[in-house]
Amino acid sequence: MEFDLDFWRKVVDKSLAAIYITDDKGKILYVNDIVERATKYSKEEIYAMDSIFELAHPEDRNYLRKEFEKLGEEGRFYESRYVTKNGRVKYVWGFAAKFSFLGKNYMIGNWIDVTKAKELEQALRESEEFYRTLVEDSLTPVYLLQDGVMVYVNKAFEEATGYKREEIVGRNPFFLIHPEDRGLVYRRYVEREKGLRDIMETYSWRVIRKDGEVRWVTARPGRVTYRGKPAVAATVVDTTDIHKLNLELKKKGEYLAFVNKIMRHDIANAVTAIRGALEIIQDSSEEAERLIPLAIKKADYVFRLINDARELEMALEELKPINVVEIVKEVVEQFKDVEMDVKAESVFVRANEGLRTVLNNILQNAMVHGGGKARVEVLANESNGVVRVIDFGKGIPDEIKDRIFEEGFTEGNGMGLGLYITKRIIEIFGGEIKVKDNKPSGAIFEIKIPKIKGED
Repeated sequence: MEFDLDFWRKVVDKSLAAIYITDDKGKILYVNDIVERATKYSKEEIYAMDSIFELAHPEDRNYLRKEFEKLGEEGRFYESRYVTKNGRVKYVWGFAAKFSFLGKNYMIGNWIDVTKAKELEQALRESEEFYRTLVEDSLTPVYLLQDGVMVYVNKAFEEATGYKREEIVGRNPFFLIHPEDRGLVYRRYVEREKGLRDIMETYSWRVIRKDGEVRWVTARPGRVTYRGKPAVAATVVDTTDIHKLNLELKKKGEYLAFVNKIMRHDIANAVTAIRGALEIIQDSSEEAERLIPLAIKKADYVFRLINDARELEMALEELKPINVVEIVKEVVEQFKDVEMDVKAESVFVRANEGLRTVLNNILQNAMVHGGGKARVEVLANESNGVVRVIDFGKGIPDEIKDRIFEEGFTEGNGMGLGLYITKRIIEIFGGEIKVKDNKPSGAIFEIKIPKIKGED
């Protein structure tokens, strides 16, 4: 095809890309039709301008001049704005290069309008910044988990767990989950990320803070797409206080059920026996010598039941840090022939005055059934405060060691509900009580209550 200047001018004039030619000073020599249409300036007005830079946004002119000074024949890409005749700001991506013709230097450039793309980009950026700020400054912990690795946590998550962001992001986060809950939480996460668990659900689990404190959280995890891949995002609420309240309500409910049972069964039976004995005595004085001691015994038993119920009620009061050593010393002072061996200056546990009831019950049992003397040891291991009450009596047969703390077993041993109450109180404190043999004779009651770390 022969070179036809008029043909190529028509091609360039009708191009969808804006095309311009300037001299080496930037004076505009040619623009195509799209430049005229885009800028709203006529070609005559454009040719009358001092330089191509008059079309540019004032804030971009210095940048463009520097870019154009670096131009060579290989050309440069640039991004800038221009201002239309009616004052609208437009965004462009452009390319410019130098060339020579008949011994003179020129610059040729073109651009495409990307205003809509820029506006969308700006809207997305503002939207992202808005939601990021909303999430980042939320008072509620938020996390994003992908491929078993924590991708994002907000400030509230840091505060809730005690870990800095850099200690969590990029790691497998399941070390935060309490070992007893870890399997469930991990399994549900995997199922959700794989799309096997589409239903949104709310459930609770325990986390372990950096300082070792165990807290309950409730979350509603959901499957999302992050950077083209499935992930799981969730908002978390600390529900420790609610779980504690539920536990307290459960304990109080059990206490009320226990008191109700005492009132309906044990006390009613004892009072019935007392009444029957008194009626017989009234009718036959010959039975008085045998039945009056029985009535007194039953009356004493009623008083013990009432006292036992009161002691259990005390154990349901708010738990607080208590020094086991101080409580043991105070209780032991009330007993003669009780030795005490304290292997720790202080052992703090979360308990209340119910601990005093426990020690009283165990020591009374030791003195009555253990040969008239006993020994108390107080020590601490890594996890627990430990109290051992040691007696030197006949001991407890193996076949009943597991039964002496049962509710229905205690009456026949002259303890009322003492050992049953003792076990329930220790469980309220989160601890345990066991009995084992003392060598060569006697029994050892061992109490373990979780220690408060950092207090001793």
